[in-house]
Amino acid sequence: MRNRRTMNAVGAVLAGALLAAASPAIAQAQSPQSDDLRFLPVSSLRAADTGVLANYKSRLVLQPSGGSTASGAKVVQQPYNGNSIQFWTTVPDGNYFSWENSRSGKNLGIDGASTSAGAVAIQANGSGDLNQDWQLVYGDYPSNIFALKNRKSGLCLGISGASTSNGAQAAQFRCDGSANQGWGLAAP
Repeated sequence: MRNRRTMNAVGAVLAGALLAAASPAIAQAQSPQSDDLRFLPVSSLRAADTGVLANYKSRLVLQPSGGSTASGAKVVQQPYNGNSIQFWTTVPDGNYFSWENSRSGKNLGIDGASTSAGAVAIQANGSGDLNQDWQLVYGDYPSNIFALKNRKSGLCLGISGASTSNGAQAAQFRCDGSANQGWGLAAP
C-alpha cells in the first residue's frame, strides 16, 4: 500500500513537472499574443474583410464585454485569444464602414446613438442608424493604422482614459490623433 502511494505521488509530481514544462509552448501555440497580430494595409480594406480591430496604443482587440452576443453589450479591449467574438467584418457603405461582429452578427455603434463625447461603444442590431457607420481617417498614424470617426457624432473611437488595461471601455471622443484613437484591422 505504501509503495503504491509513493508511486502515485511520484507519478503526480512527474506529471505536474511535464505539464509545467509543456504549458508555455502549448499556450503559445494556441493563443497568439496581441503583439503577433499583422495589421492589414488600409488601402486594401473591402467588403467582407474579417479580422480583429486592434488598438494602436494598447495592442488589445475589441470585443463585446464578457463575450456577450446580446444587443447593447458594451465593447471593451481584451488580449487577442482567437475567439470568434473578437472578429469583425467590414460592411462598406460609400465612404463609411459598418463593423459586424462575427459571432453575434451585431454592429459596432454608440450607446443610445449618442453624439456626446464619452458615450460608450456597444454592439447593436443593424439598424441603418448613422451611429453604426465609421469613416476611416488616416494621416496621424502609420499607413496601416486609422482613426474610426463616427458618422453621426463626428467623434472618434478610443479607449476611455487612454487605458492599456484589459477590459477598458471603448467610447467616442473628440478626434485628436492620439495613439489610443488609432486602430488597425489585424489578421492573426
